[in-house]
Amino acid sequence: MRQDLIMVGGSGRLPKGVATLDTNRAKSRFGVAYVRAVCSQAGVGFQETSPDEDVLAVDGTVAFEIADARVQVKCTGQFRLKGGSTATWPIDESWRKRWNRCGVPVYFVLVIVDPDDQVAWLHHQDEATLHRAAAFWVRVDKLPDGQNIVVPKAQRLTADTLRLWADDVEASFDPSRGGGVGV
Repeated sequence: MRQDLIMVGGSGRLPKGVATLDTNRAKSRFGVAYVRAVCSQAGVGFQETSPDEDVLAVDGTVAFEIADARVQVKCTGQFRLKGGSTATWPIDESWRKRWNRCGVPVYFVLVIVDPDDQVAWLHHQDEATLHRAAAFWVRVDKLPDGQNIVVPKAQRLTADTLRLWADDVEASFDPSRGGGVGV
């Protein structure tokens, strides 16, 4: 075994002295990068919230023409990509209060890395680099009290998803579609 390699996440190897993030911080960065990649594919901007300014319980905004949608991103290896039709995430009541006061849609995006092995998150092949991950989403700005976040795995985050989100944002300004003043 090479002496300049260290164990990361139990079974993978990274060169010694390279990693500066612990596994949880690395997952956080990977989750945001994954969302950025989907936004880039769709041709929309993603602006990350500064860590010291994360007072609205959102990690960033997706920039649409009429207004931005807010997004909370979590990245985990506790779920599998195959198996199960939903993933349930516990909600902090302070998040719910902030999301429910928002006048534009707020989305919760769950990025699942599978397997939960940092080195395996990306698979580098000659013709492409593949993510060993997928993201799923649910709108959370109208969650009832006492309910955790249930993310349907049928709601995969793709470029097409962002077209749906743009429609939701536009509807939040249209009184005939339930948006606008007095909502």
